[in-house]
Amino acid sequence: MQDRDMTAQPDSSDLAERITRGAEQILQQTSKAGVEVSAALNAVLSELLTWPYCVGPVSIQELESVGDPIFQSAVYTRTAGESSEGIVSVAARNVECVFHTAQDLTPDELKTGYDRIGAVKSLRGPSPAANNYPLNDTPLGVIFCVSSATSLETTAESMMQLNKTAPSTKWPDMVVVMEKGTLNYAMQFEGDKIKGDFLLPNTTEFPVMPMYVHVFARALGLRSLNRLCSFLFLHLQTFSPGVKLPNEEAVKGISTIGMNLGGYQFNLKRELIPVPDEMRSDKGAGLRNLPFRIESRAGKLLSHVQFIPWQEGGAVRIIGNMPLESVLIFLGPVMQQAQIIQQENARISSVLSITRNDFLAALKKFQAQSNIIVKPEQPAWIVSKIADEGSSSSFMARLFMTVTHLRDQSFSDKKDRDAFDKPYETTLTALSDARTTVKEIHQLLKNHRAGVSSGVAARLVGRAIHVDGVDRELRKHTADFVISAARSLKNGMQGVAKILGLDIGFFFKDQNQFEKGLAKMSRTHPELADYLRAARTWAEKLNLLRNEIEHEGWLLSRAGYREIGDKVEMIEPEIEGQPVSQFCEQMLDRLCCFVEEVTVYGLRTKMDPLLSVTEIPLAHRDPSVPERFRPVLSEGGSLLWKLVYHTTSFAQV
Repeated sequence: MQDRDMTAQPDSSDLAERITRGAEQILQQTSKAGVEVSAALNAVLSELLTWPYCVGPVSIQELESVGDPIFQSAVYTRTAGESSEGIVSVAARNVECVFHTAQDLTPDELKTGYDRIGAVKSLRGPSPAANNYPLNDTPLGVIFCVSSATSLETTAESMMQLNKTAPSTKWPDMVVVMEKGTLNYAMQFEGDKIKGDFLLPNTTEFPVMPMYVHVFARALGLRSLNRLCSFLFLHLQTFSPGVKLPNEEAVKGISTIGMNLGGYQFNLKRELIPVPDEMRSDKGAGLRNLPFRIESRAGKLLSHVQFIPWQEGGAVRIIGNMPLESVLIFLGPVMQQAQIIQQENARISSVLSITRNDFLAALKKFQAQSNIIVKPEQPAWIVSKIADEGSSSSFMARLFMTVTHLRDQSFSDKKDRDAFDKPYETTLTALSDARTTVKEIHQLLKNHRAGVSSGVAARLVGRAIHVDGVDRELRKHTADFVISAARSLKNGMQGVAKILGLDIGFFFKDQNQFEKGLAKMSRTHPELADYLRAARTWAEKLNLLRNEIEHEGWLLSRAGYREIGDKVEMIEPEIEGQPVSQFCEQMLDRLCCFVEEVTVYGLRTKMDPLLSVTEIPLAHRDPSVPERFRPVLSEGGSLLWKLVYHTTSFAQV
């Protein structure tokens, strides 16, 4: 490594805009025949980095006899007076970043980039630093392309598959598709929000912290080059301590919004491996990992202490004023390995070779040897059974799980989430009641038809038909269905829409007010206005029938019966020219689609403009959790969902 004391810094004035203009230059240059992406990238980076950094093609000496040594774009160092013309032969220790470049990012290019970058990273082990801690000085590896036929989300899935084939010390640090965005890794400590970019280490000599490493995507378009430069500058400072580069200036004014597309954890072998399903918060880990209360004898809450299960071990977190050491000391000799990180009003230990039982034993000793009471915290919510079905049900997956996921993308503040949850709970409670009642109507009619057909519930006496009537129960179920369905639609969805900034009150009014409200909405939400116009046909029938039941005493007509040979056949009563069971089934189906689609549309309007929603094709949905929608990057290349009215059934859409 060369002495960096005289290293010049890039001019940070207006740096972000200069980088963006560089991206435009790359795009313009690579559109010309014969201009390589690497050459265009080198020209821009050369303007941003000065001596002793060089940008250009290199031949890595250690690979010259065993592999593919030439990288057409790289950042490396040289001493004063050394030539940087043509392909320069350099030792791996002087290479600070290698780029695998291509015009289009294809699966083959991604795989080739992984292999070539992995080969370079394998050449370098960590160097000892003055403080006896290893210095992470492996070259940065970047796959840089101009365009891609696949979305960033699909590319991330391919990355995670390739990650299974090699240790994280060989993974590329970043994938850039300049017309779409970037994919790299971001860090998040347990209990915190995602903090920022993460540089993959090439050493195993570090304490394992309870930290998640996310595959993180940002849809930045040409601003992707800004993100790359910021990441590169950050790396160069880590690679060469003492160098100061304006990494924050490179992304000044540029959105940090992105999406977490996959999570990893370090195990105690310092291997970066995927987060197991049972440790994910959306799989119930939060409920399983409830903290313990630490109270005085008088019942005053002093702190909370929590066990965080991890790969091959666990960490301990204390929230409040008590020192974490007061609990860790009861873990015995393993406590000597603990590193402690300060968090906001909390402290958390590094990952230790302990189990939950070890933690519980430590708490028992802590309580026995102190004037303290330790007891489990009770959940602040109640989980109740709302249906005899799980996540494999489309109803549960789409109207409960999907909406919860999208809500979290739309509202970062708990107060906003709670404000949404209240009317949505009203909507789903009434919708679930209506759904249960439809099942009861079908079962009632099925049983009655069987009884009539067998002669148990209907008998021929001369020319008269004697039946054990079903009208009373059927009328009650029908009225219950209509009232529940209308409550879900009008009371529930009107409240949901209001929280989402959408006034749909006109949807439930007379035709004149409906038309006026529709015209107003068309100016700001034309998709929703068109949808409501089409949905008005069935919704008006439902609401009018509810009014007749509640205010005019409407009753379902009686069931009819007729003689067929020596048997009796039931004739199902009708509503609006449809058998009652079909009417209720169709209304329920339309209502389920309405609740799902209007809610998803409204949540999408509350997302950051860089985020949106895509629809998962029916054939591609996970049978165990058949969600229809998922959040995506608005400019990441995924096909974005548009709200369009349809008559396809809820199960088939």
